[in-house]
Amino acid sequence: MFPTITVILLLAVAAGSSEQAVIPERWTPPKDRQEPIDFALSAQADAWLRHGALGDPSFDSFERRPGNPIVRGKPPFNWPVNGFLFADPVSGDWYAYIGNYMTGYDIGPDKPITHCRVHRSKDRGKTWEEIGPIFQDPEFRFKGDAQTANGAPDVTVVYADGRYHLAYDWFSEKLTWAQMLNPPDGMDNGCAYAWSERPEGPFHRAAEPILRTTDMARRFDPAGKYRRAYGACLVHRKKDWLVLVLADSNQYFSWGLMAITATDPAGRWSDPKMVLSVDGDRFFTHTAEPFPTIVYDGYVYANYASVALNRNFQAIYRARIEDAHRPEAWELFQHGTAWHSEPAVNEGLGIWGQSYSGFVDRDGQLQVLFPSRERETNVGTINLATRPWAKPLRGRGFVLSGHAGPALTLLRSNWRQFHLKTDFTQRGGPVRIIWGYRAPLGPDRHAADATVHPLSLTRHQGLELSSNTWRILNVDATGKIDVTAEGPLENGTTRQVGIDAEKDGQMRVAIDGITRWTGKLAFNAGQIGLLVDPYTHLSVSRFEIRGSREPAVTPWLFLEALTGAGVDMSDWDVVQSPLYRFGVGAVRKTPGGRAKWNFRGRGFSLWAPQGPQFGTCDLLVDGRKVAELDLHADQDRPSRIVYRCDDAGNGYHAVVLRSTTGRLVVDSLDVLY
Repeated sequence: MFPTITVILLLAVAAGSSEQAVIPERWTPPKDRQEPIDFALSAQADAWLRHGALGDPSFDSFERRPGNPIVRGKPPFNWPVNGFLFADPVSGDWYAYIGNYMTGYDIGPDKPITHCRVHRSKDRGKTWEEIGPIFQDPEFRFKGDAQTANGAPDVTVVYADGRYHLAYDWFSEKLTWAQMLNPPDGMDNGCAYAWSERPEGPFHRAAEPILRTTDMARRFDPAGKYRRAYGACLVHRKKDWLVLVLADSNQYFSWGLMAITATDPAGRWSDPKMVLSVDGDRFFTHTAEPFPTIVYDGYVYANYASVALNRNFQAIYRARIEDAHRPEAWELFQHGTAWHSEPAVNEGLGIWGQSYSGFVDRDGQLQVLFPSRERETNVGTINLATRPWAKPLRGRGFVLSGHAGPALTLLRSNWRQFHLKTDFTQRGGPVRIIWGYRAPLGPDRHAADATVHPLSLTRHQGLELSSNTWRILNVDATGKIDVTAEGPLENGTTRQVGIDAEKDGQMRVAIDGITRWTGKLAFNAGQIGLLVDPYTHLSVSRFEIRGSREPAVTPWLFLEALTGAGVDMSDWDVVQSPLYRFGVGAVRKTPGGRAKWNFRGRGFSLWAPQGPQFGTCDLLVDGRKVAELDLHADQDRPSRIVYRCDDAGNGYHAVVLRSTTGRLVVDSLDVLY
């Protein structure tokens, strides 16, 4: 049955300030627990908030293999930022197929051709030798094409029936990056098939590609949202072949995954069908690319890697191999806590360019290749890591790292008083232990390289630690920082911190066994969490809290809903006005439109203003229409709760607004944990 719903249509909220998150009357808080809980244990991994643009406290058990990086960029191909790791079942050798790009993915006439190079290891990844380019036919043209198709950087390989089968990206030799989605006459790009009798090649290319970008509108998406086909992952099935192909949407900043099948990989392929995208009405990870896939034990796994500034978040979807051409076969397998970066020069920008690629070896170890970039030199690196397939998480400890952007995570509970003990190692910039957090969450933009919204860095208190100083801070609703107390610290990277916050506001802060400050500090109930600066690495081995927990209610901003729906921001006006709960919202410029919040929680409250410029919309919860909302009024009325769901069930949910008449307005959504 559908969860119990409480509807409040356009009624005033009987609580105080509209900026406060509202706990519905029917909410039953969890029982008080005075015994300490260590949130650094992997058994508590789900207690943490994780999000592509905000950050991911990851408990993953990956360990780096020695010898990283195995490939480092060199001119003119400074960006080897994509790759595929393959274990040859015949020889036992490992092969790394590395995409060699110029800085910024630069391509075009009279420039070196972006291509794939083969590297081989005869000792299971300990040492590597470079063999050369995967294709050695510089004059190759697809049937009917005037230009060669030598731009071929990214590949995936499958061994079957005594041959090595390969799916690869390609583009015409004179095509520029800006022309990828709309190639001029005589040029094109897409994905294609080739085969070889040896894993190092030479590979023989099929005369016609699997899919051309110029065919996308005719064969797949007449509306034109998804226009470029790339990142082809080849899968051998019992009776046919499957290719999972990425679809780029350009200004919509959404990446879909399409399925294409064929009985003969060198022959005719079916028209593509979208199997995973933001366009559905159920929960889906946004602003992330799914490449490449991993096949193991009857399943194909699509790893979605965030393209936000802080690039370590990943979500994993999976489907049974034989059913993977059907959208309904796919399920969310893991949301976050799938990858962490190490504080090493060769991993300066996190996992960058794609997700990890790999296979499960005979010992049950997941062996992976992953790309990154150095921060100072902007040079790409290819690296190796491993973990037990059957043990994806470590027993204790997590990593939260900021790279080009900061990282923010919160526990899904509120505390009015608490006793916190934490042990951690920090490298890089400052780390902030947060309490009393009541700010709205969301990305700062709907685009690649998104980061934490400025409003998400407000409304909290915290203890900030650098390598040699500490500060107790109060951050108000405008982001203004008041320093309550500060002092020096002994130089170091490993810290032990104790914070005692009593009901009467009395507080004690100890660092490395020394009491640094005691005093009164009034604070509201709120979430406890962590904030790390850009290019900062935090490894936490203990995060123990004793105190009475309450259910947290976290507001999510309008940009989360527009990003979740994969809109074109040029269709929307971002409006700063006191009509909106946090002073900013969005209105579609013309009638129509769609917005979608994806979240994990138990329920939600939807906030919206009314006014003569707004229209009506349908409200969908997890794909089911539950209400029709009329946001039109003769005069402007400030934002208030217009719909509330007290108990949707603890899990992953989607709330969709779908315009029916007039202009769609989007404000914020409270998520109930």
